[in-house]
Amino acid sequence: MRGNVRSLGHKFNAVAVERDGFRFKSKMQRQRYDDLKLAQTAGDVIMFLQEVPFRMPGTVYWADFMVFWADGNVTVEDVKGVVTPTFKTKRRMMEIHYPSVKIICINYKRTKR
Repeated sequence: MRGNVRSLGHKFNAVAVERDGFRFKSKMQRQRYDDLKLAQTAGDVIMFLQEVPFRMPGTVYWADFMVFWADGNVTVEDVKGVVTPTFKTKRRMMEIHYPSVKIICINYKRTKR
């Protein structure tokens, strides 16, 4: 019955995409990458890191981006289409283990095409 098995895809219908040799989990994550590259070209961003691990007891939180801004601020960003209970739990754990790190959720409004 293997012929009848079909892929269900991602549970939130995210489509993996590539840009500049990097693979992104979703189009929204690639959009944030494009925005950060543009901000870097404009001089607003010094540099940014992708897929940054934060280790905690029993789990690891992988931030989508860590951004180093020209004004001296550093932000940890997570691109989310849907805020899941798992993310909420990890964000609370981050507040305990990394109290000076604030996670910014980036959500691009979807437009119908």
